[in-house]
Amino acid sequence: MKDIDFSAVIFDMDGTLLDSLGIWTDSDMTFITEQGFEYDPAVSAELKKLHFNSACDYLKEHYSLEMSAEQIGNRIMELVRHSYLNEAPLKPYVYDYISALYKNGVKMCVATSNEKGLAEGALKNTGIFDMMQFVITSDEVGEGKETPKIFLKAAEMLGAKPQDTVVFEDSLHALLSAKKGGFHTVGVYEEKFAPEFELLKKEAEITIRTFKELIYKN
Repeated sequence: MKDIDFSAVIFDMDGTLLDSLGIWTDSDMTFITEQGFEYDPAVSAELKKLHFNSACDYLKEHYSLEMSAEQIGNRIMELVRHSYLNEAPLKPYVYDYISALYKNGVKMCVATSNEKGLAEGALKNTGIFDMMQFVITSDEVGEGKETPKIFLKAAEMLGAKPQDTVVFEDSLHALLSAKKGGFHTVGVYEEKFAPEFELLKKEAEITIRTFKELIYKN
């Protein structure tokens, strides 16, 4: 990577490696239409603000459903799990870039706020799981990406120092945390976070719209 010397890489998953940010919204839509209601995007916008259990309570109350909140949660997770394990695609040129790093002996891992089982299943389905050293989640470290803790723990597990490690993120708050932790940073364009991309450009050492840009720079 031009102008950055590194021996290890920490990748975010959703929106960075996987084109998966629409999965939860699509699952909301499927669930709501299954119950016989017309889908309203405003409902998904409201659900994003809530913890999962609270979101299930919201759906039960909003639509006066006879299902329990637990049953609602189980059905939504069934839909989400199916999508992650069978349908979530890699973003363009991700496989090519990761393969190139792997062949060059670069240590890599995934640090995600997602559920570990979903993350590992999705990465296996796309063929890149075996090129990663491990997957680490926010739940495992006890903090979200509002702090550098997950990145610092990942680097420790990789046997790398932050100054020798690159973090790839599509989310501004996560990239800022990595930067605070002393990591090199690459900001990745994600259409759903398009308004943030100009801010990513100001904070990241490098920004890319697709991984194709890095393949030709290496």
